[in-house]
Amino acid sequence: MPRPESPTVRRIMLGIRLRALRTRAGITADDAARHIARTDSTISRMETGQTSVPARVLERLVELYGATPDETAQLTELAKAARQRGWWQRYGEVLHPGFELYLGLEAEATEIDIYANEWVPGLLQTPEYARAIMSVEPRRPSDEEIQARVEARLARQAILEGDEPAQYWAVLSEAVLRRVVGSSEIMAEQLHALVAKARKRNVKLQVLPFSCGAHPAVSGAFTMVTLDLGEAAVAEYVYVENRAGSLLMDKTAEIEIHRLTFDALRADALSPEKSITLIEKAATELP
Repeated sequence: MPRPESPTVRRIMLGIRLRALRTRAGITADDAARHIARTDSTISRMETGQTSVPARVLERLVELYGATPDETAQLTELAKAARQRGWWQRYGEVLHPGFELYLGLEAEATEIDIYANEWVPGLLQTPEYARAIMSVEPRRPSDEEIQARVEARLARQAILEGDEPAQYWAVLSEAVLRRVVGSSEIMAEQLHALVAKARKRNVKLQVLPFSCGAHPAVSGAFTMVTLDLGEAAVAEYVYVENRAGSLLMDKTAEIEIHRLTFDALRADALSPEKSITLIEKAATELP
């Protein structure tokens, strides 16, 4: 069963196609903005998928750009899909600032590459491990909020299942295995779950051992997401989170440095087979 479409990705695809039509027509962003009584920054936000395109505005733009009837129909359908609500939006009040945008990308990701230095990534967490992580925040959420966030985290994990799962590659610092979260029982369950996930055909899991010493990602964790946008292109993003918010990067230079970093981490880390052995060993050494 294919994964549901993400309105965030539909919005990005719509923006890419609008920019292509504008470029083909030889029309500047300033001219397009004047035609719809908006600013050029509004055109930029539409073309980069940062904001939705109202139906009336879309009609005026495709007319200005000289879109064919088929192109207009396709763009109209994309715009309708982009205005739908993603499953994650019902959890908006309890999610980390900026995380909704990331979830919209993750929902249709074809590849996810992640380096985790402190805790097990959300897509691999057990419910009790996730609950224990959330319970130690400096401003502890209510029990109801924690429950909602756990539900959202588990719902995300569906992208690793089904007929068209995302390809997932995680490099974990050995500290992730050694730091006891919640209790020894919770941690043991989590480590056993990691082993099970690591044996899935679409998941690769590597551990960066302490013996590796200094490495290119000492500054912290990051996630890379790849999207197949069909005729529109392939897009890559880097997501980084901090205490107060998050940063989503899409510039070529930003993608390249994180891709080089991740490649170096994979080269330094243990093989997937040796990583499983180390995870199993860590489970037997819990206090």
